[in-house]
Amino acid sequence: MSGESDGWNESVCKWAQSRPDIRALIQIGSRVQAGARVDAWSDYDYHLVTSRPALYRDGSFTREIGKCWVSGTQIAFGNAVKVTAIYEGALEADFVVLSSMDMRIVLAAMRWPSTARFWPRVLRAGVESFSIVAAPGWRVIKGGQKWERRYSRVRPQRSVLTQAQHGELCGEFWTQLVWAAKKAQRGELRASQRALHVHLVENTLRMLQEQALLEGRKAHPLGRRAEGWLTAEQLAGTEIESVPSAPDLLAALDRIAGTFASSSAAVAAIRGWKAPRPDEVLAWLSSIGKARQ
Repeated sequence: MSGESDGWNESVCKWAQSRPDIRALIQIGSRVQAGARVDAWSDYDYHLVTSRPALYRDGSFTREIGKCWVSGTQIAFGNAVKVTAIYEGALEADFVVLSSMDMRIVLAAMRWPSTARFWPRVLRAGVESFSIVAAPGWRVIKGGQKWERRYSRVRPQRSVLTQAQHGELCGEFWTQLVWAAKKAQRGELRASQRALHVHLVENTLRMLQEQALLEGRKAHPLGRRAEGWLTAEQLAGTEIESVPSAPDLLAALDRIAGTFASSSAAVAAIRGWKAPRPDEVLAWLSSIGKARQ
């Protein structure tokens, strides 16, 4: 299965229709978003709404749809499970498994958005997460007019970084930076590399996304399409090359630290917040880098 011409949509629709516990199958993602760039590398994204979510959380159902090479699961949007399956031809399909009861509550709440201040925190978080992924576009594959009416209530939202979240992001970045630098100095080079990419690059991309949005530029989460919305300077600042050697890792850490410091300060300035000043950390990082030269 390498694309729509090979009958993927027909296969997934036929499978969903055969399962009475599946109340709705909704396609989301770039393939159903107006104006989105879709090419041979684009995946297929679905909300799988079922009365029996436990049946799908291990991902074994993916083999019922077609010739599946491999599948994996991860937690997404709170406590929902996202199943990713790779089919013949490297076709990728993501299924977010959602309880039909939970979805009815979330979509019912969207009928009265003015009551949001009275919603429990978990409901507010669910509505926000759901809106971010569904609002750009959706298509009902199974569920009929009832689910089309429910999804029509979805309105665009974006998760705005709060001052507290900004502080948490900065705190995690600078503490992980020191940890990674120490590991590089000690010779624990793979641990340093992991911290660099899992924590430092990830947090920097989140901060750069927030900065771009505040400056009126379009941006996407998780670094998606970053080559189109990062500035030339930011692209250079996130061009991280690291090999398992202390000098190279320290140089990479220095580069990502400068990019994060600039972006976090820009976000704080736009929002009128007091920006954390990690001058001591930067001076310490510079000193051990120079000592290595």
